Amino acid sequence: MLKCPSGNALYQFCKYGISGGIGAGIDLGLYTLIITFSSLNYLLANAISFSLGTLVVYFLQKDWTFQYQDNKNVLLFTKYISFVAIIYLINNVILIICIELLHLTPILSKVIQILISFFLGYTISKKFVFK
Repeated sequence: MLKCPSGNALYQFCKYGISGGIGAGIDLGLYTLIITFSSLNYLLANAISFSLGTLVVYFLQKDWTFQYQDNKNVLLFTKYISFVAIIYLINNVILIICIELLHLTPILSKVIQILISFFLGYTISKKFVFK
């Protein structure tokens, strides 16, 4: 089983990495399946895979990573979805740059997009969503 080092900030970042990794695995796995086995556009594939991964990550981060206890779940989910919408737009820009301008494969582009989003997402989640 994965073990996070103790220490509040590092421990929380480690848990964020695990929950984010689960979401990223779902996102990348579904994206790869859609790109490989269908004729859907990569941006539509990203919308589908990102949405499912985001829902899983929301619940993991709310309940496990940040252990958010407030009863204002509708407000929290609204804040989270607002943050996710910004990340989603950034993700699409990254994919377009990687695929259309740099001519990278869609799957490599998705991996790059996930890595960039990971660090940006942690900062926003910690400071604005689950504070």
